[in-house]
Amino acid sequence: MNSVRSTSWENELKSCIRGKSLVFLLADSNLPDSYSKDIVKVCKIKNKTHLLKIKGGEQIKTHQHLIQIYNELDVVGADRKSVFMCLGGGTISDLGGLAASTYKRGIDFIILPTTVIGMVDAAIGGKNGINLESNVGILKNQIGTFYQPKLIGINFKWLDSLPKDEVKSGWGEMLKHALLIGGPHLEKFKNAEPNLASLIPLIIDSGNIKEGIVRRDVKENGERALLNLGHTIGHAIESLELDSSNASEIKHGIAVAWGIVFTLEVSVRKLGFNDALAKQLIKWIVDIIGYREHLWESKEVWLKMCKDKKNTNGNVKDVMLRSPGDADWHFTWEREEFTILWEQFRERYELTSC
Repeated sequence: MNSVRSTSWENELKSCIRGKSLVFLLADSNLPDSYSKDIVKVCKIKNKTHLLKIKGGEQIKTHQHLIQIYNELDVVGADRKSVFMCLGGGTISDLGGLAASTYKRGIDFIILPTTVIGMVDAAIGGKNGINLESNVGILKNQIGTFYQPKLIGINFKWLDSLPKDEVKSGWGEMLKHALLIGGPHLEKFKNAEPNLASLIPLIIDSGNIKEGIVRRDVKENGERALLNLGHTIGHAIESLELDSSNASEIKHGIAVAWGIVFTLEVSVRKLGFNDALAKQLIKWIVDIIGYREHLWESKEVWLKMCKDKKNTNGNVKDVMLRSPGDADWHFTWEREEFTILWEQFRERYELTSC
């Protein structure tokens, strides 16, 4: 996999759409109108362009929204020489990427991320997908494809409209990368505040960490599983929030950060992670993300974990840390041990238990 990220997004965009029959732009309606207008202005110089706006968020990652996009592509006459472009955060590129990868068996795909998570994580690596409404509730990212974009255009000005909670959510994914790589990058990241002024200088480095891992293991047959650090618990928490119609209460990166806090505690017990360092890291993380009013009971979290897409042969898989920069993606949970550890965890970090 070659790098397709570029901060000279406008010139690269012009190159990618040259000769295309249609530019289809899916944009988050939460964004300032000027963002999509600037993109359409560039595209219309040489290409027929169609803009579809939908409100981003985890609630759009459904079959219904996917079909809506297919129908819109059909109505405007998109064909195999068309290009599909996403302007927004990870939910827009997840949904749009799945549409692009499957419409007429695949059309060219461009991501223009407007969130920190998009720039450092969601846009990188070619994972696209929607959630599944199953007999145990909503399950994260169960339906999807591996389909690489032709361009990931980075423009830091698109971050200006981000709410503070979205910036902090991006910090949670950057935390994951920092712990996976360790060393000087982690030390630099520990000195960064969860705000744009502090994070923007680290965004390219953070994205490079993910890109390097993905380049070596595009379809997650091995090392790429490291990028699931914090996500087994994080996705379970998100799914439970979605089931209870509280999708706006916890952002993806915050859920991942809670998953990482739990991972650090378990890693001390199971992999010999340095206890003093773990406590230091946990305090740093919790001071930023704050205690939760409610953490779900172990039986509810376990039910979601059992449906995690990483699992094989009925085994609940997870990622643990021996130390920063040294992770194990082969860890397997036993239900009884998870139940004990999670309930102890809830007592420490749930406000109603404090």
